[in-house]
Amino acid sequence: MRLLRLEVDDFGPYRGTQRYDFASAPGVELLWGENGRGKTSLLNAIRYALFGVVLGRASAQIDLTTVGNRDQGSSEPSPFKTTLTFEHGGQTFKLTRAYGVSDGAGGVRERVSMVRDGDVLGPEERDQQMARLLPEQIARFFLFDAELLQEYEQLLNPGSDAGDKLKAAIERILGVPVLTQARDDVAAALKRARTLQAKAAQKDKATRDLGNNLQIAQDYADQARVNVEALTEQVEALQTDVNDVEKSLAGSARYQKLLATRNERRLEVQRLQQRSTERNDELAARASEIWRAVASPLVTQRLAELERLDDDLSERYRRAIEAQQGALAVSTGQCPTCKQEVSTAAAALLHPHAPTDDPAALQAEMVALRSRRAALRAVGGDPALIARLEREADQARVDLSDAQGQLDEVEADLADAPPGTLEAVSTVIEQLAGYKASLTNTRSRLAEARTDAVAKDNAVTALSDRLHRAGAGSTGVEDRRVALLSQLLALLTAAVTDFRDRLRESVEDEATKIFRLLSAEPDYDRLRINDSYGLSILFADGSPVINRSSGYEHVVALSLTAALQRCSPMSGPFITDSPFGRLDGRHKRHVLATLPQISDQVMLLVHDEELDRQMALGLLGDGQLVAEHHLRRVSGRHTQIERGAPA
Repeated sequence: MRLLRLEVDDFGPYRGTQRYDFASAPGVELLWGENGRGKTSLLNAIRYALFGVVLGRASAQIDLTTVGNRDQGSSEPSPFKTTLTFEHGGQTFKLTRAYGVSDGAGGVRERVSMVRDGDVLGPEERDQQMARLLPEQIARFFLFDAELLQEYEQLLNPGSDAGDKLKAAIERILGVPVLTQARDDVAAALKRARTLQAKAAQKDKATRDLGNNLQIAQDYADQARVNVEALTEQVEALQTDVNDVEKSLAGSARYQKLLATRNERRLEVQRLQQRSTERNDELAARASEIWRAVASPLVTQRLAELERLDDDLSERYRRAIEAQQGALAVSTGQCPTCKQEVSTAAAALLHPHAPTDDPAALQAEMVALRSRRAALRAVGGDPALIARLEREADQARVDLSDAQGQLDEVEADLADAPPGTLEAVSTVIEQLAGYKASLTNTRSRLAEARTDAVAKDNAVTALSDRLHRAGAGSTGVEDRRVALLSQLLALLTAAVTDFRDRLRESVEDEATKIFRLLSAEPDYDRLRINDSYGLSILFADGSPVINRSSGYEHVVALSLTAALQRCSPMSGPFITDSPFGRLDGRHKRHVLATLPQISDQVMLLVHDEELDRQMALGLLGDGQLVAEHHLRRVSGRHTQIERGAPA
């Protein structure tokens, strides 16, 4: 598909009838426009012409009654129209879509028409033609919005709803559904053949039991598939609910964040209140011991004095006992300890050591002193423990005061919300939490149901094989039909797997080629694809880049889009809004130089702060820059499309 012309009538900021002629030569076109001038509106005009939808932030559909260009002060919905002319396969198509046509009953309706080489197509043929040319599910790979890069990140998260939808879109553009539909058709035919096989077996006495069992197993398998389908629909419905609620919350992000912060602050205040209470309680429990801690220095000093007195008394007591023993030996002539006689010479030596202190008095004095020491030791407290508890209690009070202050600030911000806003946002947040919980539970049930369905299908296959081996004449024809369809199903199942593997290899190789042209990091060697077509960046040693930057998320998404353009049987333009938003100057140059390799019709919607025109002119040489347009402001409600670069 190649776009030739876009005409808009009162679409968004484009007042009246305006026209954009695409370049006829292959290459890159630049549409310059300041923020708010209508670049995204032009992309939406193309999207509306093709699919009848207009998208806002986070892919949320915009109410069509708000799209038409309105005169100042008007609150009524304004009609608008788009006409997109394009060529495909040597034929020229003119697709017109108008909104705001009267339905004759006071309402409005949409009118759609398609002309092919001058012939008007009927509604059914028109829709079939569009489904073949550019299905809406794959539009993201032709109308590329860099603001939606998070959807490509989801490909690295198997099982995510956004990732699964994007994977389905990728496989559609690559032609996988052709094979999967054939496989599913054969599986349905095999199911019918086994039903006939069971009925034929039930008519023969020799195989009646097997036939009955096969029919029962088939019924169980059918019910299991119905259960899987029902749960799949529930998952899709719940995911739609989640998406819708998340989109409805998109405009209240500030209050969501404030409410989440308030909840965190409240929990923190509760935690700190508990800690402060615990520290104060522990300190209160030690209150009876605080005087001990205060008296501790005096007690310690007095204990030291008593220790010195005790040491002195102990030494005096020892000497008094020795003198007493010596005097006894002199007076009795016999050592009181060993009972040996004491000679005259020895007695002369012992005589000077006559006792001077009364040992009994010393002993009584020591007992009294040690009693006082023990009492003082019992008085002593743990000042370090009391000091620590006091510090912790003080810190808990300070932390609690700080947390309460932060909570008060959040509460003050929330108090400025319009009446009813917080209640409404809180209700929607609770609703979202409920939907997410239900979605998680239903996905778990779906996984179990799929496992059960596989087990029941295996049981059907086993019974069918047993019936075939029985070799009953009454089921011969049906046995052969089942065998043929089983072989065909196995062949197609293997073909789908092989085709997917080959496609992933091709996409990985082509994406790596583009990535190497786009990347400015020499250590990044290649890309590796997963089963969901998510791409990881690898170093030369094969290890993956962890937590890649938002800029490289942009580079990887461009690499994937370019690879799909190369590997797909479908081809078309590559039109991108905000193409360089996350890229530095070096990567911008790489992207500009590589864009002509992505598609032979590339259109960039840019502003002068995003892209330097002189750099673009230098990199898009040799006729690769084929056209420039700019958006001129007439008023806040009126933008004019004009040829050429801005002055």
